[in-house]
Amino acid sequence: MKYNKIHIYASLAIACVAAAFSVSSCGKVEEEVSAPKGPEKVFKVSIRADRSDINGTKGLDIDGDEATTTNLRSIWREGDTVHVYKSSTYIGYLLATPDPSNPRHATLSGTVSTTDIMANITNLTLVTPHRIWNYSGQNGRLLMSDDPENSIEAQYNFSKASVLVTGVSDNVVTTKSATFSNQQSIYRMCFRYDNGTSKTPINARSVSIEGALNRIVRYSSKIGASDVYGAVDVTLPAATTDPFFVALRNGSESNAEKYTFTVVDSEGITYYGSKQIPSAYKHNGTFVSMKNTSLTNRLSFTVNDTEVTTAI
Repeated sequence: MKYNKIHIYASLAIACVAAAFSVSSCGKVEEEVSAPKGPEKVFKVSIRADRSDINGTKGLDIDGDEATTTNLRSIWREGDTVHVYKSSTYIGYLLATPDPSNPRHATLSGTVSTTDIMANITNLTLVTPHRIWNYSGQNGRLLMSDDPENSIEAQYNFSKASVLVTGVSDNVVTTKSATFSNQQSIYRMCFRYDNGTSKTPINARSVSIEGALNRIVRYSSKIGASDVYGAVDVTLPAATTDPFFVALRNGSESNAEKYTFTVVDSEGITYYGSKQIPSAYKHNGTFVSMKNTSLTNRLSFTVNDTEVTTAI
């Protein structure tokens, strides 16, 4: 199987207002965070957010067709939201204004509330698009143009940056530039059934993906919290033999992984098999093409003409 590894280039986009992310159509609910103890001050913050040469940030864009592209980029979109933490305490959010000449760059601006921010001591952690990272409920759609509410771009393209505060004057905060890194990889996949003599495209309706290392992240409740690991399930809007997309965050990036796939087709037939993923293709923040992955097992039932008269 040939892997196409494309680095996701950069810049993260921010949604309209923090309230817009309280409840999503996938049932993702942001955590309620208690205000920090002690008197709070309001600080005005403006941060330059730049692309990374290896990883990237929020919005997604492609060159060419989704089924064949080898270039997946990240861009900022006007009004996207970045949530701000001091240590593990949520202190507010910023809105993005993309650079009109290059949407890989943006200015993040807004206010935060906390007891104190100190130059050359305080680090701010920035995350987007949501404070809770939940990888359940995926539907195989990549871009907001495919699905503005539940696509990977809208819901599952989580990014993070950390910046050092370099100055505070009259409660106006200056920082170094922020370089955001994607916290998951995006896999393009479709499947074939290999019966040993021929390979037939599977008209997939859903797929469940598990990892032998048990480090596929399903859920992360907040900054500093432990990840919840387990299978990631994807249900497509309609059965298809065409490639679709899945966002996977792996908590073990340095080791090779065996992914196991359980695929159900349009007629309810279940196929399963596995694929070894070299460590070079596992780093979060990459784009990996896994089209036409062969599955060698299929659930089947033996028809028996003997009448059964005993109840079980």
